[in-house]
Formats: sequence, structure tokens, C-alpha cells
Amino acid sequence: MDTCNNITMDTCNNITINTCNNLNFTEIIYASYKCMNVDNTSNVCEVYYDEAKDFCESTSANCDWISSLNQSQLFIEPFCESTYANCDWISSLNHSQLLIEPFKVLNFRFLTKKYLLLVISLISSLGIVINLLTLTAIPYVRWRYKTEFSILQSPPVLLVLHLSFCNLLYCGFGVPHFFQSINLGYFPYGRNVCFWIALLRNLVAQSSIATQGFIAFCVYNKKMFENGGTKYVIVLIWISSFITIVGDIFGITGEYKWTGSAYGCDAVYEDSKNFGILASVFGSFLLMSCSYFLISINLAERKKLMTKSMGMENVNLSKHISTFVFITLVFGTSVTPAACLAWGLTDLRAGQNVTLIASCFYWNSFAVGVLLYVLSNQRIKDAYVRFFSDIYTICTTFLHCQSKIM
Repeated sequence: MDTCNNITMDTCNNITINTCNNLNFTEIIYASYKCMNVDNTSNVCEVYYDEAKDFCESTSANCDWISSLNQSQLFIEPFCESTYANCDWISSLNHSQLLIEPFKVLNFRFLTKKYLLLVISLISSLGIVINLLTLTAIPYVRWRYKTEFSILQSPPVLLVLHLSFCNLLYCGFGVPHFFQSINLGYFPYGRNVCFWIALLRNLVAQSSIATQGFIAFCVYNKKMFENGGTKYVIVLIWISSFITIVGDIFGITGEYKWTGSAYGCDAVYEDSKNFGILASVFGSFLLMSCSYFLISINLAERKKLMTKSMGMENVNLSKHISTFVFITLVFGTSVTPAACLAWGLTDLRAGQNVTLIASCFYWNSFAVGVLLYVLSNQRIKDAYVRFFSDIYTICTTFLHCQSKIM
């Protein structure tokens, strides 16, 4: 230990190439660092982990980590190479008063990290494909077969397209950031980039959550959304979403920065919390629950009238009601646990695995959430079939023409 305290940072420049191949800046930053003499001839740097399997041999080496640190924008002033190293040099850095804020460690067990990266990759890929398909198929059929698929002109479908747009942004922009944060263990692009990533991702997430509540309300009261009213509702969604996170944007309730968690760059809360986000989540859940409940009551009353006036006793409403219940339950089970356990807005605490599972369910809602609305309506499913049929016809015609030219 005494020897280690007397070794300067530029000792790393004297490390042999073989040793360098076993070092990686990403791993060193969030692991214990130790220097020792081997046979009194050369200095060797080794990284110690809680378990041997936590060390990833495929990572590339970067011995010039001082330069990397100085470029990370974490320091008030450049880190001095003459600073003496400590075996627990992360602690030394945090006490050196050179850092704007302490390092936050993001460590996962080897298998946990690998499985998590795989799940995030699948969520991002699936979300991009599903939402791109929705944003292509529905507008195409809506334009090409306007009279045949009149349901696609309805306000709820426009809101479903808006939901798919928000989810596409989240899966294409937000979820890959989670992959990067977990894979690297730190954020290499500075505080300003971190701030904007967190702001945009949270704005899109809140817009998606609010849209689901308005879809339910639109199904209940379509007249309010007719004559171009849907456009104003979409503007209202984005404005209300911005107001929801404005406290975090200006540092009133929280601050957008590196969290040291799977969320990477996100809001960090200390003395105060942004309860507006919780109000938005539970408000959307309440609006959704009440709207679908009132729709179910209206359907039941219509069934009674139809039975009384036309003698139609075999009207089946259970399918519609079960769809409404299912959509509400999926929203509640995917968003609420993450909001309570992973966002730092409550005092509820759970183990790392439970928090990660809740987060994965939440992220997955952006990938497949739009399918709940698309697959629950037969005419919308027919629109997808028509879209694929037209694509098949176009492709076969093109190939046929190409074969003739050849």
C-alpha cells in the first residue's frame, strides 16, 4: 500500500505492452487500481474485480487515461500528471477537489450486463421496426384507400400515429443511450451533451405517456376532437410534457446529468423531487381508466337498448371491454413500477435486478405499445394486410419487369 501511494500517474507510461492489453480505461475508471513491483524490475498495473468473470477480455486497452479524463469535462482544471496515485484512486480523485462532482459507478455482473445489453438491443430494434411500419402502413392506406378505410380518418387513429412517432424517437434515440451507458460504464461526451440527451428523451417519454391518456379520452368523446381538434391536442400534449419536466430543465427540482445508473443521463434528485412527472404518469393512468370505464358503461347501455328495441340478445361486448382492461393494465404494469422504483421520485427501494426488470418492461412499452391499439381493431389489421399486399404486388411487378429487360 505504501509503495502504491508513492507511484506517480505517469507510471502507466512505463507499463509493458502485454500488461496494457489487459487494461481498459472504461474498466479502470470504475474499478480498483493497484500498482506493485514485480521482481523489482518493472511496474505492473492490475485491475481487481469482485469476480473474475466481470473482466471483459474483448475490450480494447487505453493506457493514456489521464488524457481521456481531461477530455471528459469532469474536471474543474486539467488533472496533473504529477499527482500521486492511491490504490483506491477513484476515492482520491473524489477528495482532490479537482472534480466538478464525484464519479458515479455503473457496475454490473458480467452475465447481467450481457443479458441487459441483449434485451436493450432487441427492444430498440423491435421498436424501430414496429413504429416505422405503423407510420408507413397506416398513412399509406389512409391516403390510397380513403373511402374503404374510413376508420383511419378518425381522431383516435391520428393520436395512435402520434404515439408511434413518439415511441420511434424513444427507441431510436433514447434506448441506444442506455446501451451505450451500460456498455461503457460512463458518458464520454461531456455534461452539455448529457443534458440535452436527458431533456429530449424525457420530453418524448412524457409526450408518449400523455398521448395514451388522450387516446382513451378521444375514444370516449370523439366529437371534441373533430374538425381539426386533434392537431391542437397534439400541441397541448407537447406543451404539457415540457411543463412537466421544466423543473428538471432549469435545476429547480432536479438536474439532468450522469446518474451512474442504467438510465445514463437522466434527472438526479437530491433535496427536492419533480412530482409533476408522477402526476403526469398517474394522471394519464386515471384518465385512461375513467375513459375506458365510461365507454364500457355506454356499451352496456347500448346493448340493453338494442335488446329491448330489436331483440338482439347475442351482442357480445366482452371482447371490447376486455381490450380496454388489457390496455389499462399493460400501461399500469409497465410505467408505474419504473416510475416508483427507477426514476428516483419516491423513497421506495428495490434490488438492482428488480429495478432493471421494471425498467426493461417500461422501455419495452415504447417498442410494442402501439400494437395494443393496432391489433385491437379488425379494420386497422385489415389495413396492414392491404399494405403488405400492395407491397408484394409492387415488388413482384418490379421483378417481372426487370426479368423482361434482362
